[in-house]
Amino acid sequence: MTDTSTAARVRWLYSYRTLLKYLVLKEIKVKSRGTYLGIGWTLLNPLFTIVVYFVVFRHIFRIGMPDFLGFFLVGFLLWNFFARSVTAASTCIVENDSLVKRAVFPMEILPITKVVYHLVNYLIAFAIALPLLVAFWGGKLTWHLLWVAVIIAAFTVFTLAIGLLISTSGVFLRDTRDILDVMLPTLFWVTPIFYQPDMVPRALQPVLWANPLTTFVGAARTAVLAGRAPSAGDLGLVLVWTTVAAAFGFLVFLRHQPRFAEES
Repeated sequence: MTDTSTAARVRWLYSYRTLLKYLVLKEIKVKSRGTYLGIGWTLLNPLFTIVVYFVVFRHIFRIGMPDFLGFFLVGFLLWNFFARSVTAASTCIVENDSLVKRAVFPMEILPITKVVYHLVNYLIAFAIALPLLVAFWGGKLTWHLLWVAVIIAAFTVFTLAIGLLISTSGVFLRDTRDILDVMLPTLFWVTPIFYQPDMVPRALQPVLWANPLTTFVGAARTAVLAGRAPSAGDLGLVLVWTTVAAAFGFLVFLRHQPRFAEES
């Protein structure tokens, strides 16, 4: 492909949407192969997770924060989507080395497949959690819930951009998956999932807000739990983080893609 313009690249990528659909369905089938419930685990897994956290936080820890479970779930589900997506993306090129070496296709399809697969799981989990949030755990049923779709869309693009960076790193640095195993738990605690941002000491606030996930989680909580639109500042940061990550992620991936076949 000689035309490297963004529009041409997007058109070429779109022309392989059937391949993307096939790879995502294959991912789902592989994950459920050999199990008694098969694809049913896609529904039961998040449901069991929510039940476990409900029991733990409601009857064991008994945290005093009002509607803590709702507060926790909104952040945790987003985090889970992000962490699983980038972890899967870290090896998606090298795991498909035969396809990379023999076929001509937009290789972005491979990390996109991982992100879309985990997005499906996230949407199922969120669809299960949302009615419970509204009914029992502090969620507000207002039209501002529509902002959640905007936040999820932006967060998906952000996650994909990070997935492209991580998948590129995974080709040239085979320790990438191991590094993620160390770094992601650290990032988890620097993301306000269990705590409110204002609980962090003032000296550490810059570290907290330098983490893009803080903004996405906060914006989602505002729409779901506060029943209002995210602030202009939060929406501006969401736009900035998404745009910068997307531009950088795609640039790095496309720049190094010609070497994937020889390095994988």
